[in-house]
Amino acid sequence: ESEVQRIILLNCLKSENYVSLASLAEEVSKVVRYRASAALSQNAALLERRGILEKRVEGRRVYVKIRPNYVQVVRAALNFKSPYCLISGYTWNPMEPEKLEPLKNYVDAVKKLEDEGIKVDYIVCFTTPEAQNKRKELGVTPEPNEEIVFPFKVYQSDYDRLKREIKSVVDRLIYKYEPILDITPLTKLYSDILAEISENYGLKRIYHFGPLTWLKK
Repeated sequence: ESEVQRIILLNCLKSENYVSLASLAEEVSKVVRYRASAALSQNAALLERRGILEKRVEGRRVYVKIRPNYVQVVRAALNFKSPYCLISGYTWNPMEPEKLEPLKNYVDAVKKLEDEGIKVDYIVCFTTPEAQNKRKELGVTPEPNEEIVFPFKVYQSDYDRLKREIKSVVDRLIYKYEPILDITPLTKLYSDILAEISENYGLKRIYHFGPLTWLKK
């Protein structure tokens, strides 16, 4: 990447949102011999054509943001570190009420990540109404920062709805955090969707039924 493109992308990562190209003119003027505004416009257009940036225009001001599926790729290229969030889940089967370990799936994931020196700053859990009620009843901690609750049948067969919700969570959080996707809990459909998003976004994913296994690192 050119130095101007690096400046644009780095400032997008730092802002966690849209960045005004005009606000970067002073920084860019130090690395180009022609007008900074022209350099910014040309390089932003190149990044937009490659699908890396999305653009918003308000009057005469142009704002750019990294598309969510490129955020982690850009982070890695620029060696930019962000805090980790875990997208995991837990469940509980009322037909087998004595089996409580699935309620603690995300707790196990956090502990095993910490054992490898990875601190999780934010936890999102997908779960069912029954499991959520049981977790609260038992006081399982730490509390997830967010819980997305669907009937179990959604995790079994509703690919479109489940993918839409998981993708929405990733798209919202990826600007502030580096997500780690946990394919251990719930159903094969849930795991398959996480694996698909992991590949499309370049995100880490884990499996931890037993030792922690990095399926993508």
